[in-house]
This record gives sequence, C-alpha cells and structure tokens, in this order.
Amino acid sequence: MYELLWFVGGALTYQLLAKMLKIVQVYMFFQEIHIHMLMMLKAVAQDLDTVMDLKATAMEELDLEEDQAELLKKTDRQIIDTWRATAVFKLQKFVPGLFKTAVEYDNWDEMKEYLADVLKNERRQ
Repeated sequence: MYELLWFVGGALTYQLLAKMLKIVQVYMFFQEIHIHMLMMLKAVAQDLDTVMDLKATAMEELDLEEDQAELLKKTDRQIIDTWRATAVFKLQKFVPGLFKTAVEYDNWDEMKEYLADVLKNERRQ
C-alpha cells in the first residue's frame, strides 16, 4: 500500500512538472515570436521613412510649390504615425490573454525602447 502512494505521488508530481515545463516553453516561444514581430515592424517603419525621404526628394525635383510640398509631407507623416499607432494597438489587441503581461508598451516609442532593451540583454548573454 505504501508503495502505491509513492507511485501515485510520483505520477502526480511528474504531471505537474511536465505541465509547468510546457507552460514555460510556450511562454519562451511566444517571447521569441513577439520579438521577431517587433523587429519586422521596426524594419517596415524604417523602409517607410526611406520612401518618405525619396518622395520628398522627388517633390523637390518637380518644383512643387512649398506649401503643397509641406502639406504632402505632413499628410505622409500623419499616415505613417497612424500606421505605427495602429500596429501597436493591434499587437496588444490580438495577444492571447495568457501573454498580455508580456506586452510592456503602449505606443510606438515605448515599443522601440522595449525592443532595444530586449536585444541589448540578448547580446549580453
């Protein structure tokens, strides 16, 4: 009888440890995917900034009136800022409930700081 209790206790302990390990592995996987998504968003934002610069150069070569060029630049900047805010909002919205605490930022600038801190910590390891 005593051996049966040890067996059942061992089996329950094994199940508990296996589930805990699975949760940790899933969380680590989520963190890895999360960081890669942020890196992709940052790369897209850099590409958009480059395209804006190219567009500004093209507008200068077309000799547009200054107020028209400024209006276009302002409109482009607003579109990109809206895209950045929407990207962060959607990331926060679609993160599974279990991982909501992993998203430690509320706007684009905080997201960039978070990504920089994570990447800096990874390089140290």
